[in-house]
Amino acid sequence: MAQNSILFSSATELAKKISNKELSSYDVVSAYIEQIEKHNSTYNAVIFLNKEAALKRAKEADTALAKGEVWGKLHGVPITIKDNYKTQGIPTTAGYPPLKNNIPEVNADIVQLLLKEGAIIIGKTNLSLLAMDMQTDNPLFGRTNNPWDTSRTSGGSSGGGATALATGMSPLAFGNDLAGSIRLPAAYCGVYGFKPTYGVTSLNGIQLDPKEKTNGIRTLAVGGPLARNIEDLELAMEIISKTTPDYARLVPVAHPRDTIDIKKLRIAWTDEFGGVEVDNEIKAAIRQYVNKLEAAGATIVKAQPDIDFQQAWKTWGSFVGMQGGYHTSNFARWMGSIFTKGVLKEVPMHQNIVKPMSVEKYMIAASEQDSIITEMENFLNDYDAWICPVSAVTAFEHHSPTKSYGNFNVYNTPLQVNGGNIHYYMATQAYNTPFALTESPVLSIPIGLSKESLPIGIQIVGKRYGDFELLQIGKTLDEFKNKIVYPLEKTTMIVK
Repeated sequence: MAQNSILFSSATELAKKISNKELSSYDVVSAYIEQIEKHNSTYNAVIFLNKEAALKRAKEADTALAKGEVWGKLHGVPITIKDNYKTQGIPTTAGYPPLKNNIPEVNADIVQLLLKEGAIIIGKTNLSLLAMDMQTDNPLFGRTNNPWDTSRTSGGSSGGGATALATGMSPLAFGNDLAGSIRLPAAYCGVYGFKPTYGVTSLNGIQLDPKEKTNGIRTLAVGGPLARNIEDLELAMEIISKTTPDYARLVPVAHPRDTIDIKKLRIAWTDEFGGVEVDNEIKAAIRQYVNKLEAAGATIVKAQPDIDFQQAWKTWGSFVGMQGGYHTSNFARWMGSIFTKGVLKEVPMHQNIVKPMSVEKYMIAASEQDSIITEMENFLNDYDAWICPVSAVTAFEHHSPTKSYGNFNVYNTPLQVNGGNIHYYMATQAYNTPFALTESPVLSIPIGLSKESLPIGIQIVGKRYGDFELLQIGKTLDEFKNKIVYPLEKTTMIVK
């Protein structure tokens, strides 16, 4: 059969065909390994190929099926894992030189849940250094290139997973998201990403800097899937939104199954918020898309919640600074705030990250978060979902930092939007960070291509804990996007 009938099939379809013995797991895993070996040197998406172990496990999957044994929903299906999830016996580096030879003895919770359902890890995917940038680049493995234009970024920090999907090197990928690290790469690479509600999936087992005793990011960050369609995101969420013997502190969410009639949907939308300018081509694509939804019978209202986004960005930064930098002294913070004051004056998200912290400041931030969550939830009481941009720009050319403070890159060279300048972090984070703060589930989907043949994505925001309802809504809305054919999908017609 044609190789790309495997490579660009959905994980759901592959699972069915393997289960029905229309395909063998060994042939499927072999096809993806061959694709990685052929194209990864161009894109640098997969930084560790688990070849021998994956092929061995695929043979075991086929033998088990022959005996009538079904391991689970992903029996014999290959997947890729972001390289900051611990994977037992497989290198886990987070792109950080001190972790170059790190091989964990345990799996992260999400990894363990996937393996329990029969998935086969074929590789670890590239990320930004310690997952702390909106481009995928690090000292150990270098940068990951965009599938549509290798001179451009794949986004970060889960850019390796997004590129692997868009180049047919993986049918299903897993990342994590604090500032858009799933949603931005999905948009830049033309794939689908899902940021679950905070507390629905586990981040137990994230690889830390060895100097850290515990993961300080106790709120906001979530683990989630990337895929080439929403059905696969739903399948992945059914697997990973579960407690484990090591982590039971998750919120159970309902699984509605009914299809949703477009005529019954009430959708809010905006093409800009918080005063952050968005590229005119992205805005035009959003307007064209919502016009299609309205023509199909949906109730479409241009509206946005009454949130002070400047405050939301600053509050997000307060949490990141106090949690992620819990081990940093206030003296070091004070010095850092002096050195970065001028650099960060245009970036409200980062202004509080380096400031001295206190219990009082933490309590104030928590109170501000409560108010912002309440405003978002009250707004969504009137709508089924809210559509907005993912980024101010489409995938931009690889962008070098001006300087670094420890492991954190600082960018002084702006990005271009409609002929004007916009700060790197405002362009890439401003439309993502508010929804980490509100803990909202967010679906990132591609709706078409720009004039330069670069993907244009949108965010679809839902109510907290309505994750599966949002995915159902997304399936209905997805029917009205412009179809995207991936560059390698057109050229990978090799008869096996």
